[in-house]
Amino acid sequence: MARPKKTTRKTANKKTTSRGKTAKKSTANAIAKKADQKELQIPVIRRPSPNPPPSAALINTLTQDLLAIISDIDDFAANLRALDRMRHNGVGMKRLGFIEAAFRIASKFPQYYPHWLNTAKFQTDINLFNAIRSLVEVCRTLEEKAWNINVESADMIYTDALEYYAQVQDAAHRRIDSAESLYLELHNFFIGMGARPQEEQPTKKQLKHDFNAIERGKKDGEITIKNVSPKTTGGKREIIDETFKSKANFKETDEGSIFE
Repeated sequence: MARPKKTTRKTANKKTTSRGKTAKKSTANAIAKKADQKELQIPVIRRPSPNPPPSAALINTLTQDLLAIISDIDDFAANLRALDRMRHNGVGMKRLGFIEAAFRIASKFPQYYPHWLNTAKFQTDINLFNAIRSLVEVCRTLEEKAWNINVESADMIYTDALEYYAQVQDAAHRRIDSAESLYLELHNFFIGMGARPQEEQPTKKQLKHDFNAIERGKKDGEITIKNVSPKTTGGKREIIDETFKSKANFKETDEGSIFE
């Protein structure tokens, strides 16, 4: 008798192995989907700042502290206008050297002091100036650092707005409901930001510049101005500004001839 072929066991093994592979693939796909969902939940930061941004609560606390400092020195600050500042004497490096030399000489020869000034008052005024100058330098450093943080925060919020606008624009192009109205409202802020066409007639500044250049002989050209008084048919005014870029110099003579 012929022996039966053992094909059933092999096929059964193949089926079980194939089921195991499909089960492994399904679990791997499920793990990958979970990882993708976690990645989608984490916001993508565009153009991250090298420095961590401060919190709004910290900035508000610093602002309140600075306002308290301003109120402390407000009684001593003079309300000076721009013209008043010009009338006062400023002190730079050269004048500071003069002040130091004057104080050094006055300390040795105090007999030349006026009746309202002495060495003690002079020294007190110098100490006050140095202290106030240090305060100004600290305030300038604070302003520079605050402005750097302001620039970074401004770039951050503008990038956020541009990213949202790009998504709304894409949704409007795909004709999603209510996206077109949002896109039109945001698109109005970008109208007129391109290059403007040049004016046909020259401006007053350009006319003045060309007139001065032609009068001084630095540019070749001709400027003609015509003005017609208003009448019943309406007045007419025409300005022609024509400059010649190709230069040719001639001597001023009554008669001349050119030989070719």
